Amino acid sequence: MIFVPSKTKQRSSILAALKNIDQPVTPSELLNYASINSPGLGIATVYRYLKRLVASSQVRKIEAVGVPPHYEIIHKKDHRHFFVCYVCEKLSAIKRCYNDFKDLLIDGYKIKSCEVIIYGECRECST
Repeated sequence: MIFVPSKTKQRSSILAALKNIDQPVTPSELLNYASINSPGLGIATVYRYLKRLVASSQVRKIEAVGVPPHYEIIHKKDHRHFFVCYVCEKLSAIKRCYNDFKDLLIDGYKIKSCEVIIYGECRECST
């Protein structure tokens, strides 16, 4: 996959942070991670670069009810589902995939892509 050129240290820091984080993040969380290598990085720069990365299909924007948008790098043949905690509003990627969605479809329908977001309480909040 070819990434949008990161011509500045700030963009390089944003891209490096996205590549190193294994869970979807909000722009604010991404700012916190990327600021370690790029002090003075602003939230507007994070949003602008995320917009470019999403437009070039290199980053996925995940929009779920009740939580701010999250972002993650799109990997080749990537297919992920997500869990949102109602209590702490944490969005987490689910490691396993239910592969039998085709059994739920009407005859003749074909799945081209699938995104599932499950809502509930995470382990920390349900205790």
